[in-house]
Amino acid sequence: MRLLLILAFGLLTASSYAQCTITGSATLRANETATYTTDSRAACEDCYIWKSSSENLTIEGDSKLGKINVRAIVPGKYTLSVATSDAKNTTCEKIIEVTETAQTPAKNKCGVTIDDFKDVKVSESVVSFFPNENSADYDYDWIATYANNEVKTSTDKIPQFFFSDINYIKLVKLKITRKAALCAVTISKAYDENYWKPATNSGKVQQRVYAPTSYSDYVKQGESTKSNDDKQ
Repeated sequence: MRLLLILAFGLLTASSYAQCTITGSATLRANETATYTTDSRAACEDCYIWKSSSENLTIEGDSKLGKINVRAIVPGKYTLSVATSDAKNTTCEKIIEVTETAQTPAKNKCGVTIDDFKDVKVSESVVSFFPNENSADYDYDWIATYANNEVKTSTDKIPQFFFSDINYIKLVKLKITRKAALCAVTISKAYDENYWKPATNSGKVQQRVYAPTSYSDYVKQGESTKSNDDKQ
């Protein structure tokens, strides 16, 4: 009987710390504002605690309500979290990616159609980046800046950079030069320290790992039909 009581108490305790969910877009453009809510129910209307991992993703208005507006400032990957200030202490997080404001070929004057790049882990100490268009029409210059301000560069279309929990990558810039016009545009993303730490859900690592099919999953519609001569 005593064992059953202990098990019942354990189940009640575990349920009180159940994870919640943040509802809202996982991707924003710079200078875009979006609304986020949580399915967690606090003890009162203003018993929520919303936080952003960076001032580049700002919470507008009252951060103690269950529904908030968030404004994206600078491209990068940031963490939005919410907790309830009651006995349950329910907490959950959501990774939000802020991308550059979309540029049309006319706006960037170069006709460069690449407007974003993706990051995927190759291993626990190596990360790879690749643009969202798989084309041989451009030259690529990558610059990775680390937490200790060390700088690494690469001219590969899909570069790989080493990183660690201590010396993580905080900024990546990609300069794309159109060979035919000798004209270039630059896009960049900032990363906070927590981004490179794998998020877990029920013990399963959610951070994506690089695979040969990753590129075809990410490129724009129509790019996957290009000839193999354009693929790396």
